[in-house]
Amino acid sequence: MPPMRLFLLTALTMLAFAANSVLNRWAVGPGHIGAVEFAMLRVLAGAVVLAALVLWQRGHLGWPGTRGRFGGVAGLTAYLIGFSLAYRGLDAGTGALVLFGTVQVTMFAGALVLRETVPARRWAGAGLALGGLAIIAAPGAVALVPVVLMAVAGVGWGI
Repeated sequence: MPPMRLFLLTALTMLAFAANSVLNRWAVGPGHIGAVEFAMLRVLAGAVVLAALVLWQRGHLGWPGTRGRFGGVAGLTAYLIGFSLAYRGLDAGTGALVLFGTVQVTMFAGALVLRETVPARRWAGAGLALGGLAIIAAPGAVALVPVVLMAVAGVGWGI
């Protein structure tokens, strides 16, 4: 992939992730919509878009087997509910930092559980993520319950 294309795709992805946090905070923080209702709206919108993409690509909606899908369903549920509830008490920047730090730590832990070879730079990244989470979760830094809810969302995403 050419470097400029990779840069543009990375920038677009980062913009989408940031917009996700900002839009959720704008909707849920001031109470324009309930956190659970917003999570359900997000999952419904995602399902509609996914169905449209599958129809476009395959021409039909086949129902795949459900074996081995419990972990993914549980992870998505934890992410959706934790994410929306957390933004009732976190600003978008802090929420994104907690979310992405927790996702990194969860995926790192998964690599260790699966006995993958972990290079030094991944150890360093996990250490930075844990350090950042410790600073954010320090007593008095922010309200603890929203941080825990966002950490639950991060674990769900990481799964």
